[in-house]
Amino acid sequence: MANGHSPVEVTLGDTLIIHAHNSLDEPTSLHSHGLFQNGTNYYDGAAMVTECSIPPNGTFTYRIPMVQAGTYWIHSHYKAQTSDGLRTALIVRDPNDYYKYDEDVILPMSDWFREPANTIIKQFSSPDPNVRYKPMIPYGIIGGECLNAKVIKFVKNKTYRLRLLNIGASFEFHFSIDDHELRIIEVDGVPVKEKPTKGVMLAAGQRVSVLVRSKETADNNYLFHADMFTDLFTMPKYNPLNFTGVLEYAPKASLKREVNGGWKITSDLDLEPLDEEALMDPTMQVTLDAYSGVFDDQSFRHSFNNVTFILPEVPTLLTALSTGDNANKREVYGRQSNTYVLNMGDVVEITLNNHDYYTHPFHLHGHVFQILARDAPVKRDTFILRGGHYAVLRFRANNPGAWLFHCHIEYHAIRGLELTFGLKENCIAQGIKASGNAIGRDGMDLEDTEADSDDDDDNDH
Repeated sequence: MANGHSPVEVTLGDTLIIHAHNSLDEPTSLHSHGLFQNGTNYYDGAAMVTECSIPPNGTFTYRIPMVQAGTYWIHSHYKAQTSDGLRTALIVRDPNDYYKYDEDVILPMSDWFREPANTIIKQFSSPDPNVRYKPMIPYGIIGGECLNAKVIKFVKNKTYRLRLLNIGASFEFHFSIDDHELRIIEVDGVPVKEKPTKGVMLAAGQRVSVLVRSKETADNNYLFHADMFTDLFTMPKYNPLNFTGVLEYAPKASLKREVNGGWKITSDLDLEPLDEEALMDPTMQVTLDAYSGVFDDQSFRHSFNNVTFILPEVPTLLTALSTGDNANKREVYGRQSNTYVLNMGDVVEITLNNHDYYTHPFHLHGHVFQILARDAPVKRDTFILRGGHYAVLRFRANNPGAWLFHCHIEYHAIRGLELTFGLKENCIAQGIKASGNAIGRDGMDLEDTEADSDDDDDNDH
C-alpha cells in the first residue's frame, strides 16, 4: 500500500512517477514486476543489481514510461519485505484494448504470516530440518481482506475482466467460481487468444486476466474459490488451504453451491499469444541446475549450478558502465553474482533442471520468454517449474542492462536462487545514464536534472 492507496492504476502512455520515501529502519527498493524498463534499467529496483538501495530516511524518485498495457505489480526487492506487505498491484490500461468488457475487477491474492519475514528467513536457513520445516500456518488475503470475508459484486448480463494477481511471497493459488466459466485473455501482461477454462493457477509473481460473463438473472449468489497450495512447507494436517468468498448478485439472494469435483489446470502450453510470434532460433544456450542444501557456512541455501547468489558490493549495472572492455568478462562482476554476459540481440535458450523437490516459479526481469513446445509458444515473465522436472525457455536479449533471473518464492531467492543476465552492448550508447554514486551511502542520483520539475529539487537520493 502506498499513501493508503492501492492498487496503482495508470493509462498506456502515462509516465508513472513514484516518490519513494523510506520510513523503514533498513534499506529498501521498489521493483515494477513485469515492466521491461527498456532504457530505464536503473529504475528496475533490483537492489544492488541495477541501483543502490534507498537508505533509511532516504528518498528516491522513479520515473517510468508506461509503454506496456496489462496487469503488473510493484514490490520491494530488498530482503523479504514483500512478505511483510510492501507490495501493490499496478494496472496499465489500454483505451484500445483488443478485448471488450463492461467492468474491471482487480483481485490481488497473497499469503501472509504472523511471524516477521526475518524470523522466517532464520528458520528456513537452519541446517536442522526439524527447525527448517517447523509448521507455520499462512493466512490468505485478497484485495487487502481476509479471503473468507471477500465479496465480489456482479450485475446480471455483464462481462467482467477479473485481473488475478499472486503478489504473495511463497504459495500458489488456484482460482475458480462456482457455475461460471473463465476465459483467459492475458498472462503476465501478454495478451493471449481467448481460452475457456474452469479455473486458473497462479504461482508467486504470476498474473492472469479472465473474462467472466454474469448470469442473466440475479436469483442466486455463488462462491468463488482461491485455494492456497502450501506444499512448500510442512503444514499441520491440511493441504491445500481452501479459501472461499461470495460472488454476490443480490444481498438477499440464495447461495447456490456447486459440488467441486475438481478441474483440469490450463497449461501454459495450451495458450497462444495474440501476436503469434514464431519460435525463435537460439544463438546462445545456458543450462541451469537448481539445487538446495546445507553449505559450508552451515546454512541451508539454494543455488544455480552450485553457485549461491550473494548481492555485490557495487551494483552490477554500475560495474558494467564503469569497467570498459572488462564489462564483457564474467569475472569482473564477482563469482557470487553468477552473471552471464550476453550479446545484444542474442536469442538465449535456457534449459532449467529442477533437482529440488520444491516448486520454483522463475521470473526474468526486463523480458518475457517463450515456453517451448509449439511453433508459436506463449510468452510470460514468470514460469512455474515443479520439483524433479525440467523446462526450456527462450528470450531475445534486446534490452540493455543488468537483469535478474530468480525464483520468485522470496525465501528461495534470498537464500541464493538468483543469477544475472548482463548485455555487453555499450549501455551508454543505448541511452543508459551513467552518473551516480556507486558506493551508495546516500543512495544514487540518477536524475536528469534538465528534465526534473522544481518540486523535486529537495529529493534526498
